[in-house]
Amino acid sequence: MYKRYSGMLAGTLLAVAGLSGCSDSSSSSSTVSVKVWVNQGDFEDAYIWSTSITEGGQVSVDSESRLSYAEYDLEEDSEVTITISAEEVQQFTLIGKVEDTDFDVTATSRLCQWMDGCVDGETTVAFGESYSAVGEMWRTVAYDLNEDERVRLTPFTDLAATLAYERQYVESTGEWDVTGYYSAWSVVQSVSQLSRLIGVDDIQVTRPADLTRIDNWNDSQATMLDQIRYGALVAAWSHLEESYDGEDTLAADVGADLVSNDGQWLQSGDSQTVSLAELLQLARDNLDALEVSDTTAATYVATVIATLDADIAELEDDELTDIIPETIENLVGSDDYEDFELGLQRTKAFIETLRTYEDSFFEDGYREDADAYVDMVKAIGEDNADEFQALLDAYLDTYELYTSCYLSAGCPSQDSSMTWLTSIDSYDASSGILKLNDGDITVSQRVADVNTTDDDDEPDSSHAIDVLIVGTYQQNDLIFNVDHYYEDDDDDNDIERPSAVRVYFTDEVSELADSSSNEIIGYELRWGDFEFYDQTTEGTDDELEFDGYFRLFYRGVRDPQDDSSELRFNIDTVVMDSRVSDEISGDDDDDDEYADLYIGAAASNASEYYPDEVFAPFTGFFTPNSGTDFTKGSVSSDLLSYATGTETISGEEVEYLDIYIPLGESIRYRLYPTVEREDEYDADDDDDEDELIYTYDTEECYLEQNGSSWEVDTCEPTSRYYGEADFTDYVNDLWASGALSRISIDGRGTYFVEWAANSSDSNGCLVLDDLTTSGESMDGTLYDPMVLGLNTLRLQTSLELDDQPDTLLDIYVNAPTSDDYHISAALSHDYSSTSSNGYVTIGSGSDLDRIVLNYRTDYTFETTGSLSIYKDGVSLSLDDGTTDTVDSTLTVYLNASNDVDPLPYTYLVNDEGDYELCVISNEAEWDESYSFDDSTFYLNYRDVVYGRIVKENGTWIVRYIDGTFETLQ
Repeated sequence: MYKRYSGMLAGTLLAVAGLSGCSDSSSSSSTVSVKVWVNQGDFEDAYIWSTSITEGGQVSVDSESRLSYAEYDLEEDSEVTITISAEEVQQFTLIGKVEDTDFDVTATSRLCQWMDGCVDGETTVAFGESYSAVGEMWRTVAYDLNEDERVRLTPFTDLAATLAYERQYVESTGEWDVTGYYSAWSVVQSVSQLSRLIGVDDIQVTRPADLTRIDNWNDSQATMLDQIRYGALVAAWSHLEESYDGEDTLAADVGADLVSNDGQWLQSGDSQTVSLAELLQLARDNLDALEVSDTTAATYVATVIATLDADIAELEDDELTDIIPETIENLVGSDDYEDFELGLQRTKAFIETLRTYEDSFFEDGYREDADAYVDMVKAIGEDNADEFQALLDAYLDTYELYTSCYLSAGCPSQDSSMTWLTSIDSYDASSGILKLNDGDITVSQRVADVNTTDDDDEPDSSHAIDVLIVGTYQQNDLIFNVDHYYEDDDDDNDIERPSAVRVYFTDEVSELADSSSNEIIGYELRWGDFEFYDQTTEGTDDELEFDGYFRLFYRGVRDPQDDSSELRFNIDTVVMDSRVSDEISGDDDDDDEYADLYIGAAASNASEYYPDEVFAPFTGFFTPNSGTDFTKGSVSSDLLSYATGTETISGEEVEYLDIYIPLGESIRYRLYPTVEREDEYDADDDDDEDELIYTYDTEECYLEQNGSSWEVDTCEPTSRYYGEADFTDYVNDLWASGALSRISIDGRGTYFVEWAANSSDSNGCLVLDDLTTSGESMDGTLYDPMVLGLNTLRLQTSLELDDQPDTLLDIYVNAPTSDDYHISAALSHDYSSTSSNGYVTIGSGSDLDRIVLNYRTDYTFETTGSLSIYKDGVSLSLDDGTTDTVDSTLTVYLNASNDVDPLPYTYLVNDEGDYELCVISNEAEWDESYSFDDSTFYLNYRDVVYGRIVKENGTWIVRYIDGTFETLQ
């Protein structure tokens, strides 16, 4: 009778069939090794971060908007070899770091290329000498690099990266289009544009000359002239950076000018950050001051100076340049250009098919058959809804009746309100077996095996008893059969999954106990093997059966702030694994048409949330506790207090910070002193495990109150760090992470405690004020009330109709709150095999049609998503009148800023070349103004970004990279 899957919600899949859009395209699986060469070859000991560009044209970041990168150490000659995906867009970022003698980390240095010297902090470094370079510096973004190809990284490639993301030149109109994504076209165009603006052949190919080695020339005249000009411009740029005092970096501000100018540079004047004339003049003057001993090199330098003089003379005040990039065909080659053009035509044709996609997703006739099947299932469910509820009540009544019989050593008189109960046949007090309804129902009990990890499947005692209930119930024409599921589906074997009401007790039991002496702390309804069917349909065309496995667990919980409160019960877990079939009481192989269904849901806060009702309802999702003290914005007085001090542990003087939270978990944060230890694990990766390095430990201990004092109860294992301990920095890091200011209280939610942070560091990051030895109590404001709800869900349903292809719908939902959630869903039709994409199961096969949706609002600063359509053998009408029939995937990606204000925090690259949290706003919450209508969606066909979709004047418009557009109406 047991059938593994189910389909009571088969109708859900038809709702998804109306989606039109796209997602989940595949990336190139092959890789290449490329060489990234930094600046003028004058950098040493820096990092290069390699970051992929997503198929939506965005830089890959994590949920906190930090780059997702692979880090490489710069090798000799300022170069590093990096493995990346072939035929993709990739970003490389230069990161400088400071010296760390404990780890043999050498500070990043570069050669001074400015004849009058370079500023290094408070000192001036002479031309040709080394000086420091710290933090995140420049980028280069490149497309389709070949094996062993070399790409340059300079401040001008950084400007090109900025332009490539924001603008693209449309050759057909001669205008620059606003984009907001990297495309293959915009990347190569931006490199060409910046190269032409500064008069260098190719800023990603040309090697800028190291001016400190100007006499060491070894290339042709044309190449050397190009390299010297580029090197002079890079040196001029670096000189400008040293004295720049803008709100952002020089590269960011000049890049913003280029974007607002649609790829043009101010020729001369001071109305923008840096004019081209200023840059060229600085480069020219620095070259003129060079001391060149080699006559050939001197000739080259003189020629470059003359060219710069001529260029400067032609520049006009307050006018923008009038330059356009090389054509796409010349930049990528004729073959690649033809492929791009064909892909663009296919994209446009695919968009056209989506206008009627709801009608074309399924084969002719399938939708009608599926609708008819779903209508039949819905009708049976609606016609029997009252009967189903009555049968569920009858099963629970059976448990209550058995409890009364067992604990009283005899059954009460038959209750007339139990209309399902026709007779109490017998109750054997010695065996604890109850027979009902002429033997149709049998009730007994056994000790529940709640420890499934040991070898004892039949324990003598545990914390739970299974009240086993099997048999047949009937309500009007609706039949409910319930039995255990036995090993190998053979009732001669042991029970693998019981049908029972499992009762959890506080203390271990060997038999059903009275709750007045052994409190019940949980209930679990289990149907190991069930079936429902309308007996009037048996043998007819409408024959239908619902069967499978079901489990519902209610967890008991008291108010975490009141141990004497009444025990109430939250829904903790729901699991259903079922099938709707056209054969009553048959095996799976007997079914011609069926729908399989799996539902699994869980609540993450079931053990902390205190519900308003004894049994929390399914309808209370995302509803906070109704208590007036737990509403958003309510203030809890004296929520937290603190103290600092020292203690001696194992002969060491340890500094600590105590956080006292009477309603929650009080913690002592310990900072152990700096100790020199042997580097036995070779933490600095120098193959020396005997050297001494500085380390310190931290530890978190839980406090308990003993009268008026607090004492350490238990501690977590210590954590070891390399470097020297500093208590002020340690406490500030704890505060910045939110550990001190965001306080979670069981049963209530998360409070914000505003610590005093009135100063900022050199980066503008707020710094916690110095703490006193014993601080005053602080209030907390509830900003995130605890809510009820099953906040994770997995729903999978498949539908198989006679003589029709199979259809599979799989949905995953993770929703910690009603505002922050992640949804993944896949609808696969006419598939022959399946695989997982990490969250849901997707179909594959030669005849496949598939829709995959991903959407998440749980990232801190942005909303992301994708909608992908795969269709086999789609016939695409191209611009030239031909028809192209191909298996195609079209994807729309969403990466939209949430416009957070005030920005609560950001991440900066610190002096060590690592991300460091920077608190900007000392507030609990921030406003977000994300609007779906203001979003931009990036269109990807076969791994290439071909355009975007935006709403303009109330209409969704598709704008392609060739400048054409169309509406989605």
